[in-house]
Amino acid sequence: ASSWRDAGPAHHRAVLIRAADEMERQRGDTLALMAHEAAKTIGEGDPEVSEAIDFARYYGSCIDDLVAAERRGATFEPFGVVVVASPWNFPYAIPAGGVLAALAAGNAVVLKPAPEVRRTALLLAQQLWAAGVPADALQYVACPDDEVGRHLVTHPGVGAVVLTGAYETAMRFLDWAPSMRLFAETSRQYALVTAAAAAEDAAITDLVRSAFGQA
Repeated sequence: ASSWRDAGPAHHRAVLIRAADEMERQRGDTLALMAHEAAKTIGEGDPEVSEAIDFARYYGSCIDDLVAAERRGATFEPFGVVVVASPWNFPYAIPAGGVLAALAAGNAVVLKPAPEVRRTALLLAQQLWAAGVPADALQYVACPDDEVGRHLVTHPGVGAVVLTGAYETAMRFLDWAPSMRLFAETSRQYALVTAAAAAEDAAITDLVRSAFGQA
């Protein structure tokens, strides 16, 4: 939204710092919701909330770097509208990282969460709205992963898409729109090789955590 972009770097920085404070204030509510909606354990959920808060403070500080670069003669043009398509297994920190980075750069954001964790993403959006992010600069769209989701990510008004998900999903996006400006963090299932010399207890611990952690 132009109103957010025109507000300027100092305002953006202040809002993101307030967002960090708001996220910290609601830590307990966020943990409870993640446990209820995503079966996220407190031990795994609490560091995730901390990571999201760190994102807010980090990207807030990065705004100063952008201002300094512009003073040295660099030019900078936001994408406009950024769609953040976030996953189910990290329902809070990963969408927070994408949304906050895009906002810090002066973009408007559409947050499209995985269908399994819609309420957690909505809570994040509500926290950012409470911190001062305008509703027209951050919009929450809970749509299914079907032709509606496809229409969203391929819409000509979208300047960039931030995806965290399967490699196959990223390739599907590019099949839909080869010219899409896609920033994708992707993953697959990989084997874990344990050498004969490995410490058995440590190897078993790592295997179980790798197979079932964050799941």
